[in-house]
Parts: sequence; C-alpha cells; structure tokens
Amino acid sequence: MVLTLLAMTTLWQAEAMASPDPLCGLLRTFVASVGPRETRSIEFHTSWGQNFKGSSTPAFLAKRCVSHDYGPADVVCVHLMSYGMIEFSGNNAEQALACLSEGTQFGLHVQLARAEFSFPYGTDERGTNITIKYDEDRDMGGMVLTITADGY
Repeated sequence: MVLTLLAMTTLWQAEAMASPDPLCGLLRTFVASVGPRETRSIEFHTSWGQNFKGSSTPAFLAKRCVSHDYGPADVVCVHLMSYGMIEFSGNNAEQALACLSEGTQFGLHVQLARAEFSFPYGTDERGTNITIKYDEDRDMGGMVLTITADGY
C-alpha cells in the first residue's frame, strides 16, 4: 500500500514536471504575434480581501483582465481569468517570466511584492522586447501584472 502510494506520487510529480504549462504556450503565441514597430499589452488585475475601488459590490477577491481587444491577448486573458492566482498574485508574474525567459526559475518560497523585468524574446532579426511589471494599482486598487511586447 505505501509502496503503491509512493509510486503514484512519484508518477504524478513526473507527469506534472513533464507536462507543459498551458499559459506558456499562450504567452509565447501572444508575444510572437506582435509585429515590428507594434506594441501590445495585457493587464491582469487582482484584489485579495476586497473588491476593486469604485465597485459597490462587496467581494473578498476580484480579478479583471484587459486585452485591449487583441485576439492573442484575449486568449491569455481567458486563461488568467480561469487559472490566475489572486491571493498570491505575484506567482502570475513569476510564471510569466519563467515562460518567456528560458531558464528563469524562482526559489520555492519567493513571493514577489513588486517587480519589473525587461528582456528580448525571439531572434536578433525578428522578435519582441518584453516588459513584465507587477505592482500596486493605485487607481483600481489591488495589484496589476502588465505584460508588454514591443515588436522589432
């Protein structure tokens, strides 16, 4: 019984590590879709413990995603609205960075309070400059993860 449970746990861990994160593919499609001299962004807003400012509806947690009506960003927003973290929303920024900046890893107990990362994605001839920013949203309340892609 214990051996079976250990084997099942080991198998589950191996499958979890081997299966690609669905957000990664969506983010890569989004940034690859941005053309030269074009800028696109996604804003994922989260609020833990209360609703956003200006809302008359009480809530313990809230989330919104702004895609600026751009198809590849819409798909990322749908995923974030379903699976994005609210309480530990810095994990969304960590996940986005790990997806788009190959080899990036965070320690097990890292919790971002604020962060901003900029890096290229693609090749020297064609790609995007990515900025991932995670910070307080003073206007709306809560936190906001902004992923911006500037094509070149």
